[in-house]
Amino acid sequence: MVENGTHVCGYVLLLMRRNSRIARIYSLAVAPEHRQMGMARTLLACTESVAMASGRNRIRLEVREDNAAAIRLYTSVGYRPFDRIASYYEAAPPQVDRTAAIRMEKPI
Repeated sequence: MVENGTHVCGYVLLLMRRNSRIARIYSLAVAPEHRQMGMARTLLACTESVAMASGRNRIRLEVREDNAAAIRLYTSVGYRPFDRIASYYEAAPPQVDRTAAIRMEKPI
């Protein structure tokens, strides 16, 4: 998590299962006013370091298929798509989202 006083500027949530060499980025977010400053790249680099130090050799994530900016970011730092999951995202009623997710992976 990156903070500025009492304000959270960005965070990443990393999941690591016991007896697995694969870590998973469950969520990464940067506040709109702090985007385009390299914070997401920094959060990714720190997360990858933590995963490696914990004995993981790969890191995975899912990203909305329509989130071109995030896909560009992940691709630029070495993540590669390996799967697509149809209707992955859901919205609370009355909205029906059903956007697909792209699964990406990076060896670390």
